[in-house]
Amino acid sequence: MTAVTNYMSNVELFLKYKDQIFGISGTLGQQAETDTLEKIYEGVKTCQIPPFKRRKLFEVEGVIACEEQEWVQEICNVVLAETSLTPFRAQRAMLVICETIQQAKDLHLALEKKVPDKKLYISNNMNNTAIFESKLEAGEVIVATNLAGRGMDLKVSDQVKRAGGLFVLQTFLPKNARVEAQAFGRTARQGSPGSAQLIICSDHLPEPLKVLALMGKLQTLLENVTNVLPLIFSMELKYYQRSPSSEQSNEMSTTLTHILTENSNSQIKIVKEVRDDLVAQELASYLECEIPKIKKKEGLFRQYLDTINMVYPSNNNKPAASGLSALNEFWGIWLLTNFNENESTSNLENKLREDLETARQKLDRRESPSSNLHHYTAFGNELRKQGQIAESIMMYTKAIQEDHCWAAIAYYNHAFASLSQQEMQHDPNCIDQALEDLQNALKSVELHCEQIKFTYVCSKDIMELCRDSVNRFDSHMSTRHSLLLYFKRNIDEAIKNLDSAKRFGRKVKSEASLVYFMVPLIHLLPWLVRSAESLPLIHSGDPLKLRQLISHRDFDIHIELTRLENLGLTQVYTLDTEFSLRGFFSKLFRP
Repeated sequence: MTAVTNYMSNVELFLKYKDQIFGISGTLGQQAETDTLEKIYEGVKTCQIPPFKRRKLFEVEGVIACEEQEWVQEICNVVLAETSLTPFRAQRAMLVICETIQQAKDLHLALEKKVPDKKLYISNNMNNTAIFESKLEAGEVIVATNLAGRGMDLKVSDQVKRAGGLFVLQTFLPKNARVEAQAFGRTARQGSPGSAQLIICSDHLPEPLKVLALMGKLQTLLENVTNVLPLIFSMELKYYQRSPSSEQSNEMSTTLTHILTENSNSQIKIVKEVRDDLVAQELASYLECEIPKIKKKEGLFRQYLDTINMVYPSNNNKPAASGLSALNEFWGIWLLTNFNENESTSNLENKLREDLETARQKLDRRESPSSNLHHYTAFGNELRKQGQIAESIMMYTKAIQEDHCWAAIAYYNHAFASLSQQEMQHDPNCIDQALEDLQNALKSVELHCEQIKFTYVCSKDIMELCRDSVNRFDSHMSTRHSLLLYFKRNIDEAIKNLDSAKRFGRKVKSEASLVYFMVPLIHLLPWLVRSAESLPLIHSGDPLKLRQLISHRDFDIHIELTRLENLGLTQVYTLDTEFSLRGFFSKLFRP
């Protein structure tokens, strides 16, 4: 099952528990988000849980920069000021949170000469043990992406706490108040002091907020020119100092209140308010449009599961894995191509019922319901495993007929199934057939290699601004290309042996081994070593750590071998030729 075929949303998952969930903790955000939750989950109540210790967070007034250069400079100035020693405060530690990996890299580069002690933390796939285990010292700076920084529990030294705690600098406007609260929640934890500030660039904002920010900037400039209240307050203060009176004190208080009220309506505050209004509109639209669509898809998914449940009894509770895989794919494609939110639920259910019945009938006849050549290859592999060689050859032939250009694995399996027939029937024509199949397989593998090269060139054009000479995508594509070259080498060797056998009338014997043996052991060693070293982590069952582990480049070769296996290349073959008197005379007297 995949994210497309297994269509159960978070909404449906929680609703299935009914009244068995007694409580969930999380960041609720604004009132609009709370109201949305209560409308989706009827009867659910929300409450604000007070912290055990009073939070000592000081939020510094946010800044909106008009252009990117000003934005970078403002960030550098704040980082330098907070991490520098002053007469009234010691150095602090900082966390700079960026929206994208590229922005994190750019800011890390901009801070390179100004701040010596800084760390770049841009991905959850990185090894961040050193960051989490050690306490942040005075003057240290972590530049992180928002995704990588989420859930980060940073510890700071006592010296940093005395200086005011960790300073979190958010360099973009979060999409909602909930995400903003999560970012600022990286500091002032468990009663410790901390500060946070937003410094955003108007060029990075959505168009409505960008216009609003620029208008606010212009309004501020005009107000600074025309505002006389600070001057009046200054004059009242001087007059009060010369002759204090309660009347004069009241006038000063009134003027100061006006000044503070005007300043409280800052640009950043107005932008946040508009953002929150936009979020409320999106949530209202989500309730009106998306929730009904989700529920309709989930109804269709339940109908598909009922069909799957019928497959098991009709196959003695042991349906073929290839058949289930084909049916899952058919359902996923059907959902993507046939779902229409404006069509009635009953019409969609009737259409799905008919199409699933047709798909099951095709599978009973060993036909692919979605015209996928790899289904036929999988059918052929199952038949061959059962000893039905002739029937497996028919399946491989169907796969080739479906799309001969990409049928490298089908051609390869067809060749060695033909050789198995030759071993049983001593038919010399089987060698000719196998040779033809392997030559076609070679052409198809070369086409796959060309596709990878083209993909690589296109990705380079798209990511030409990336400073990394080799990124993870390049590394993964390189591994895929290397495996195809090993596959080509295996085919080349088989062709040479068959040519030799045909030329000298020799007998051919094939020996099968798992696809993993196609790769020289030295190239599998990094994966094997890392797997062995990570056994405690694997046994821990921690999904995040396991994801980080398999995302390492050492696992690329295992991922690609598994991919080839899923496409039907479950075995690779080596050929051995031996002298055969019968074959020699057959060759001698052949016209």
